[in-house]
Amino acid sequence: MPALYTREEPWPDHFVQLERTFKAVNIIYSFCSARKHMVTSFDVIKSGVEAQLRRPLEMVDLAQIKSLCPDLINFAYVDSQLLQVHFEGAKAVEGGAKPLNGLEGDGLTYRQRAEAKRIALDSIYCQTAKDISVAPLLPVDFAGFPAAGAGWQADIEPSEVGGFSAPLVSLAEVEARKEVERTRDKIDRGEGYVLLFEFNDGTTSGPKATSRRPFRGRGPPSRGYKEHRLRPALTFLPSTQSMQKLIKKRNAKFEQAVLELLAACKVKEEDPVMLLVEAALHHVPVDPELDQTQRLQLEVDTPQRKRFKFQHLLQNPDDRDSIEEIIEQLKARSDYKDQIVPGGRRTFPQREAKFGELDFELSQELVHALVQTNGIERFYTHQAEALNALDAGNSVIVSTSTSSGKSLIYQIPTLRALESNQDATAFFIFPTKALAQDQRRSLQDLLHEYSGLDDILVATYDGDTDRDLRKDIRNKASVIFTNPDMLHQAILPSEEVWRRFLRNLRVVVVDELHTYNGVFGAHVSFIMRRLRRICTALGNHKVQFISCSATVANPKEHMQTLFGIEDVHVVIDDGSPTGKKEWVIWNPPYIDPADPAQGRVGAYSEVSRIFIHLVERGVRTIVFTKVRRTCEIVIRQVRNDLLLEDRHDIVDKVMAYRSGYSPHDRRKIEQDMFKGQLLGIVATSALELGIDIGSLDAVIMLGFPYSISSLRQQAGRAGRRQKDSLSVLIGEPWPTDQHYMRNPENVFTEPDAALSVDLGNDFIMESHLQCAASEMPIDPVQDEQYFGPSLQTLCSTRLEYDGQGFYHSREDVGTNPSKDVAIRGARQVTYTYIDDTPGRAGGPRVMEEVEIDRAIFEAFEGAVFMHQGLSFICREVSHEKFIARMYQADVNYHTRVRDHTDIDAVETHRIRTLTDTPVLAYFGKVTISSRIWGYFKVDRRANILDSVDVDCPPYIRHTKGMWIDVPAWLVNALSEKTINAAAAIHAAEHALLSLTPMFVITAAGDVQTECKIAEREYGKKPTARRRPARLIFYDMPGQNGGVCSKAFAHLDGLLRIATAVIEACSCLDGCLSCVISPVCEHANTVTSKVGALAVLRGLAGREPFDPDLPQQNEPGHASGSLGPSASLQHTVREASPVRAARDTGEVPIETLDEVLPPSLQASQQATANRAPPGTARAPPGVSRTFEEGEDARTPGPEEKTHNAYAVQFNV
Repeated sequence: MPALYTREEPWPDHFVQLERTFKAVNIIYSFCSARKHMVTSFDVIKSGVEAQLRRPLEMVDLAQIKSLCPDLINFAYVDSQLLQVHFEGAKAVEGGAKPLNGLEGDGLTYRQRAEAKRIALDSIYCQTAKDISVAPLLPVDFAGFPAAGAGWQADIEPSEVGGFSAPLVSLAEVEARKEVERTRDKIDRGEGYVLLFEFNDGTTSGPKATSRRPFRGRGPPSRGYKEHRLRPALTFLPSTQSMQKLIKKRNAKFEQAVLELLAACKVKEEDPVMLLVEAALHHVPVDPELDQTQRLQLEVDTPQRKRFKFQHLLQNPDDRDSIEEIIEQLKARSDYKDQIVPGGRRTFPQREAKFGELDFELSQELVHALVQTNGIERFYTHQAEALNALDAGNSVIVSTSTSSGKSLIYQIPTLRALESNQDATAFFIFPTKALAQDQRRSLQDLLHEYSGLDDILVATYDGDTDRDLRKDIRNKASVIFTNPDMLHQAILPSEEVWRRFLRNLRVVVVDELHTYNGVFGAHVSFIMRRLRRICTALGNHKVQFISCSATVANPKEHMQTLFGIEDVHVVIDDGSPTGKKEWVIWNPPYIDPADPAQGRVGAYSEVSRIFIHLVERGVRTIVFTKVRRTCEIVIRQVRNDLLLEDRHDIVDKVMAYRSGYSPHDRRKIEQDMFKGQLLGIVATSALELGIDIGSLDAVIMLGFPYSISSLRQQAGRAGRRQKDSLSVLIGEPWPTDQHYMRNPENVFTEPDAALSVDLGNDFIMESHLQCAASEMPIDPVQDEQYFGPSLQTLCSTRLEYDGQGFYHSREDVGTNPSKDVAIRGARQVTYTYIDDTPGRAGGPRVMEEVEIDRAIFEAFEGAVFMHQGLSFICREVSHEKFIARMYQADVNYHTRVRDHTDIDAVETHRIRTLTDTPVLAYFGKVTISSRIWGYFKVDRRANILDSVDVDCPPYIRHTKGMWIDVPAWLVNALSEKTINAAAAIHAAEHALLSLTPMFVITAAGDVQTECKIAEREYGKKPTARRRPARLIFYDMPGQNGGVCSKAFAHLDGLLRIATAVIEACSCLDGCLSCVISPVCEHANTVTSKVGALAVLRGLAGREPFDPDLPQQNEPGHASGSLGPSASLQHTVREASPVRAARDTGEVPIETLDEVLPPSLQASQQATANRAPPGTARAPPGVSRTFEEGEDARTPGPEEKTHNAYAVQFNV
């Protein structure tokens, strides 16, 4: 007898789950086989087992059991005619017929007498089963059998039978009976095949048909045998002891089979799960009724094979197919309709690692820590170059690809500083808390392996830090992870308690430098100057600045501007290896290719299809969406599609990730992704920055992400394992996306944008001067190096002089002015979303905390809010307590808010003339008023199911802005050419807004305008909400950026350059180079290129239209009750004068002399002279030359809304 194995080590989870399945099958089979009228088909036991396991039972589960215990079970298709005999006795009893009693009648053959005996026996069992089923009050045991005494539950511990309880098996019996009737009908008809499952070790209802007869005699049965067989009810009714023994025996056999497999695989160093999976493939029964083609298809792509392969890839991610193969598999699908656009498939070859040498030696302790933590023995060329520059005393900016090992460049200098002096300190500054936490863990791991520095305190100091811990961190920490906000509001204003740290500060790390741009970048620039100023005053002249950034156009200049330092070494030569990178530009197909007017297939279904295709093949994938709502819609679509495909094994392997989730939930998702427990994430740009979530194989970008830099930053998240990777850009139907669908080469050729910071912004500078003067009095002579040559003037006009050469902050700003200077915009009230679902375990819970400018549009009574793909209906909103209560509901729709936002000029502060025109321009106070007045219930196919009115209070913000009123004659001229006035004004606003950075340093979002929505502008009914015919622009509320104030002085140049750009653009209906904005809130659905040109010309004192311009009849104009003329301006009214600011009297009209930069003057002249094709350009920042014979002025039939080629402006 072979030796038995003992269970000494934990089993792999796969076998633990399989054991649970076996025990459930064992119990349900025993229950069913005890009732002779139940044929134990797969369908019969399936529902009962699923009730036990609380998950689906698959054929593959039983195939694995068959592979482990081939002699223990039968699992195969059986001709239903062979099973008919088992039901004859049951049918006789149920129909009132009597079984044959003449067992030895002269008219019966031996076969007939044997059959009669069998029928009599089956009848007894059938009657017993019926008695049990109609006696619900009779005490039953855990398997549904009549209890004797205390019954089985007193004799058998739950652990002996898998831990299952009576209610579950009772439920299993109910479910099983449903399948019994269906199986019996099939058998009665004698049609087809039944998938039979049975154990071979005997049953609870008597001996098997294949076992020997009692008395072992040959020939006809004797009389003694006859008497023995006539008392089957007493002899073979299952007893507690026999059932217990049989169940335990089978469980023991299964356990031994598993132990034998695990032991053999351990010796041979093989994967037991994969071996079992491969073996099970040969034991999955195939229905004989399938034809050869169907059988071949099952063998190639069975659901079981998919699940097996998925489980294997989860544990062995390197075994997945190549990305190239996976793309070809995607193209071979039946739903592939040439979505990859022409020229939209690119392959970039792998890049080998390049290593460099250090000019200095690392300590043995540091070398040991690097090897033990990251296995690092050599440095890439960019790492070596940066470390050498730092060793020479320079500050460094590293601008290389994502995942190129930039972290080491600031970790090593920090550890070297601590080696030489354990009093040394360092700031690690990150733009987000999540990124700071991620990098803190990385540094702590390194310190843990560093003998002598393992007691160094590394701490996080941000808004979530417990106030009781802050003093200890200040006094004891050597490395602090923080963000610019804490440096600005908590550390610098309290410099007297931070002097130990600041006096010993050696390293300041500012990661993700590209995020500090525009107004936010200007704020951070002055914060860094305040930090340097205090360190210098404390006698610390040894601070080195280290920055890392994604690829940008001007890394050195940007770092010099941001920190106010000159000695910067830039590292851009990337020595890290990369795998082969595949790019796919994917455009959803037309719903009906013969009728493009119907639009394209929804992008949500396309992204779900690609996402599932990748994930089920073991490709670790992230989907980037642009807004939170889209993120939730996509994850719900993905999960629904997975359930429809019966892929329950993947559903819990994909999650959503976005801002708004609690920090605990976000950290858990990050950790699960890092550990490989998740295979796919649908995210917003919250994961665009370098948070380490492990290796990713593929990135899908749903829609163009506002800028080419963001697109490349997102795409760079894939390929961290130096394996092949994939980036997919899926186009939405909006003009910006379709521009790149028609011109995919621009994705690869457009240069990265240059970053800019405006240190001449007086609004921002004064704010930080007040902060700096509060921290330490300002000496204009000494501090000019930090705040520039205008410091003396600003001090004398904005600060208070003490008569001793120093300036202090004004009394009216308080003792801590930094708390009133918001560097990321005004601090907002947040609404708390509470899951108040009735009967929820644990009671109500906080789901999210959401800023008011977002909550106002998604938390109103009746709104459907989505969280992790689940739908919640907003039941109640308290605008006084800022609480929204919601309950979970499985609804087949989402809600689309019906709102309007009015941008209104309310006070005039300045007025100026424009050259060669009587039109005036204005600057002053602007209000932004948003109101929710209803919502649509919209299904997944964008069909409106219902319209509901709601009453919500308005949400009002105040800011500064500038505006130009469009004269009534110009609006009428637009109507005469059948041009929608609102579309023309909106497009003209886009043209001016896109060119503002040519005159004022600004970033996207710093200045905004009033965007138009098609639903209202192209409506068929008159509207009472008519907006003034006005071009209006405003600073982002709460940011106090002063951009509009500076742009106001350049309006003449803006008007003329915008006009020249549109005139030189070769597109037909507008594109990214002229009137289409990638950040338009309503996707540029209401724009008119020819109308914009007319508005800008008219405002500049020129004739609006070319003499030969025909009637336009632009698409989208409403008909119906408005009439042809009213439909063109029914949402527009003549602009009324805006009153002057109170107590200022009449506002004088200013005449400003503007001088264009020489390059702009030359460009404007070139445009006026109809510059030849060679001077035309692609969208901003794109280099474009025309091929021979190509005409810049006449686009071809495929170039509608094509790439705009306007005059190149070199500023």
